[in-house]
Amino acid sequence: MQNIFTKKQFRMQAGDVTALQVRRPVCLHVGSGRVWVTIEGGSTDYWLSGGQSLDIPGRGLVVIESVNIASKLQIGLCRRHWMMRLARGAAALAKRLRSRRAIVADAPRR
Repeated sequence: MQNIFTKKQFRMQAGDVTALQVRRPVCLHVGSGRVWVTIEGGSTDYWLSGGQSLDIPGRGLVVIESVNIASKLQIGLCRRHWMMRLARGAAALAKRLRSRRAIVADAPRR
């Protein structure tokens, strides 16, 4: 089972470039430093400094460059994304419970 609450932390030296293949919506948080980020298919690039975050909407290649100084980064599932998943799961469960109650209510009594 995949742990969706895990965050991956990594460091980049000034001038380092890394490419990440993203398979689901994630959040990139810059703990310190300054980075340039471009997302495959995106219409804009992003400049982030320490304390700033960027929601990466979905699948594709993400290229990150640490600019001028070393940077500390964290990437993981955004809080709102896992909260949305949890809410959808709760709604689906509630729907199933309602349909079971309707079946039980319609069953002939003995």
